[in-house]
Amino acid sequence: MRRNLEVNQKSNKKIIISIIVLLIILIGIIVLVRIKIEEKWNNIDVSDAIHGVIIYDNVGFYRKPKVSKWRHIRDLELGQNVYIIEEFTDDDGNNWYKVKADDKVGYVDKKTADFFEFSEDDGRVLMSDVSKFNFIYEHFKNIGEYEAFLLNYNINYAYIRAGGRGYGDEGNFYTDPNFKTFIDACDYLGVPYGFYYLDEAMNSEEIEEEVNFMDEFIEKNKTESCVLPLVIDVESHDGVGRADEIWEERADLVTELIGKFKEKNIETIIYSNANTINEYLYTVDTKFWISYYDLQKKIPDHWYTDTDQEAAQNEEFTEKIIGWQFTEKGIGEDTKYPVDLSLVDNKFFKEFVK
Repeated sequence: MRRNLEVNQKSNKKIIISIIVLLIILIGIIVLVRIKIEEKWNNIDVSDAIHGVIIYDNVGFYRKPKVSKWRHIRDLELGQNVYIIEEFTDDDGNNWYKVKADDKVGYVDKKTADFFEFSEDDGRVLMSDVSKFNFIYEHFKNIGEYEAFLLNYNINYAYIRAGGRGYGDEGNFYTDPNFKTFIDACDYLGVPYGFYYLDEAMNSEEIEEEVNFMDEFIEKNKTESCVLPLVIDVESHDGVGRADEIWEERADLVTELIGKFKEKNIETIIYSNANTINEYLYTVDTKFWISYYDLQKKIPDHWYTDTDQEAAQNEEFTEKIIGWQFTEKGIGEDTKYPVDLSLVDNKFFKEFVK
């Protein structure tokens, strides 16, 4: 009896050991299969994938297209770059993107990610302009948040500050320290962009210097997405600008400046305050991107000519307007970003994208 009991115990131990070994082998196979699958996914070629961005905070990133804590890889942050590999609808009617984020491939709800789609509409579209001050004043915490802004607010074009001529007698040239970061963002998403710079030339010699400065800058830094005309920013700087005392001569200087850029095959437009243009520059043969803030805290459903500003009645001026910067502080509840926004004539700008 005792012998049979010992035999049974040994037999049971062997069975238990065999089961444990089989479980270990099975777990090992599952782990190896998962590793192989993840290696295969992580090595997916994303060269033809759509460049997308996470447009909300704390977006669930899953191994399978299903919301589940067991399939949850991690949360993705607002502005994180992702490569959109595939989109589909599951059996429950939910829309998903299969994406690669950093070193992982997984799934996100389609509503939580987006990518840039250029508008061909002949009407008016939104444009933003950016510089180092957007980081200094923390309008954007990082460049990913800027990318999310471009997508969330359907920005069709961007202007990036290249630099310009400084104040004071020296008038030294400078470049914006963040221009390359903004270029990278536009290139990643495919947003058409252009450069703008601040003009302070006071004579023909300084005009030649500015043209050479910007010609070299563009040649060195433009990328495939840089297709828009160069913007010459001609403004008054509250008496501290080098050219603030020569406004009566400014139209002639700007005309000469435009001509010199044309000799180098650089297309230009002028940016300035609407009143400044109306008083000093409206006779210049160019297109104007104007600033006038009507403080409505919303995207205007009208054009500048429908405002009650005196300059809006000058037809010789208004027929040359192709862009209206309507805010420098965002648009209230419509955007949390206190940034410059403009309505622009897409019929004019899209010709440079083709």
